[in-house]
Amino acid sequence: MKKMAAFAIVVTMAAAAWAAGGTEKGAAAPGASKAPAAVVSVWGWRSQDVDVWKAAEAALQAKGENVSIKYEVFPPTEYDSKLLVSLQGGVGPDIMYTRRLPGARTQALMDNNYLVALDGKVDLSNFTDVSLSFIRSGGKTWGVPFANQIVGIFYNTEIFAKYGLKEPATWAELLATAETLQKNGVTPFFATAKEAWTLAMQNAMVGVSYPGDAWIGKLAEGKAKFTDPEYVGMLKDLNDLKKYYQKDFSANVSAEQDVTFGMGQAAMVFYGIWGTTNWLKTNPDLKFGYFPIPPKDASLPAKAYTYMDGSYGLNAASKVQDAALKILGYAGTPAYGEAFSSLTGEMTALKGVKMPADRPVLVECYGLMNTIASTNRYWVGSPFDAGSPSVYNILQENMQAMYLDAITPEDLAKKLQDGISVWYPAFKK
Repeated sequence: MKKMAAFAIVVTMAAAAWAAGGTEKGAAAPGASKAPAAVVSVWGWRSQDVDVWKAAEAALQAKGENVSIKYEVFPPTEYDSKLLVSLQGGVGPDIMYTRRLPGARTQALMDNNYLVALDGKVDLSNFTDVSLSFIRSGGKTWGVPFANQIVGIFYNTEIFAKYGLKEPATWAELLATAETLQKNGVTPFFATAKEAWTLAMQNAMVGVSYPGDAWIGKLAEGKAKFTDPEYVGMLKDLNDLKKYYQKDFSANVSAEQDVTFGMGQAAMVFYGIWGTTNWLKTNPDLKFGYFPIPPKDASLPAKAYTYMDGSYGLNAASKVQDAALKILGYAGTPAYGEAFSSLTGEMTALKGVKMPADRPVLVECYGLMNTIASTNRYWVGSPFDAGSPSVYNILQENMQAMYLDAITPEDLAKKLQDGISVWYPAFKK
């Protein structure tokens, strides 16, 4: 009953916010006699968005738009192949969920001319350049971003308060914090080293602050290398941090992290904001906060690794493009963003949106996403993820080995540099 009531409130608010602008010239007023609504099909992989599209339809109709939205959900593991095969067969949705760029799945849609560039067709001014960079290619924008993720360190605020700790501003302060916790019998970090992807993510979230955003920018231009002292030094410090992880951390996975952190049995985790839902399911009373990885050099700014989690693309073969563009136009407004975040508990990719007050960490992370997001990166959504082997793949294959002392930080740095030098333009041999 609570979920239904909340949905009704969000639908009403979204409709009111969108309708506040008045009925557009030429649009039928609500309640007026009109032709059958144009049915716009939307395909996606997110079951949590069902109510979002119901709210969008209500908001558009309240403004007098004669459109109906038919949202179909497919399993995430099947979605991309289902979409491509359908488009190849001349059928498919009018609006399709797309992955971020660079990435083979969305690139395939572009290469086959299935997507329409939205510049000049949809108002994209309510998005930051960082958000749009994940769906831009060839100077064009191929989708309307819907959600952003942020990764960093999440911490138990009650544990920090108990020992008089504050959010560390430098790497040295992070080490001092971990040392204090460990001396008091508290597990400083719970690490999920059995899952290689989490270690790649951890490395990347550290990298944007240490060695830093600007250094990664030089790396992208071929003016810095992974084998440089700045990056090798980071790997050494990250490897040394494992003494503050739980015992046998190489055998643990995210599901165990959710329970351990949720129950207050570890002070910090390297993770993404999507984890908050599971932590609160484990313990609704959990009090926690977020901070970006602190830099080694106090003169450098801390940065947050944020990335777009998906966008809405327009099918070039759609027979109801005008109606689809009205929907995409609404998806680019703060009213849509507010409904999205209220109904899903996730961060909208839109700026200027009020996050749900009952999710303080969401409010905090959304603010940081719009103020200290890293411009440069070498994990997902980066130019280093566009070829093979990607930095992501190399980190997945070798971070565990470094933590187990099977390879040295210098070895890992060399593997990264040698790997991308095979194909990355600035280093290609």
